[in-house]
Amino acid sequence: MKEQTKRISVTEKQLIAAAKLNPARFAPLYDFYYKPIFIFIFKKVRDEETTADITSRVFLKALLNLKKYEDRGFPFSSWLYRIASNEVNMYYRKANKKQEVELNENDLKSLLTEVKEDATDEKLELVIEALNQLPLEQMDLIDMRFFEKKSFKEIGEIIGTTEGNAKIKLYRAIDKLKKIILSQK
Repeated sequence: MKEQTKRISVTEKQLIAAAKLNPARFAPLYDFYYKPIFIFIFKKVRDEETTADITSRVFLKALLNLKKYEDRGFPFSSWLYRIASNEVNMYYRKANKKQEVELNENDLKSLLTEVKEDATDEKLELVIEALNQLPLEQMDLIDMRFFEKKSFKEIGEIIGTTEGNAKIKLYRAIDKLKKIILSQK
């Protein structure tokens, strides 16, 4: 299993190196990552046309800045997710809209367990209301960890910080979520 992972990452590194030398060779990276980045953005924007526009900007920025990309031990996808997250945040700031996140009941129950609440229908509604009151950055952290199942290491890379700092920021967001839930009871 480890050999297969190494082979994949070497291939990815080779694709990145080739694309840095010749932008026309960016296509395999685009083809491989387009769908997961599109889904990541769609879950936040909930509009297919807007998602397609933002996804296009993500890959354009990635292509234009590929020479600046440095392998720091994180997957290339982390860099793309960071660009995507920044683009979604910029979209919401410009449009002066609230971000929406698609929630799965099982993921919500996992979050409820983390905030030490029972998973009743009433509590699920409280959590949804509380999530809508969080700042965008904190909502993104909770979304990445509980709904997208990203590791702290990957979250740190996406938000441009260390794994430990990502963990601290997430737990601060959870604390704030707990306080909001308690104030709604």
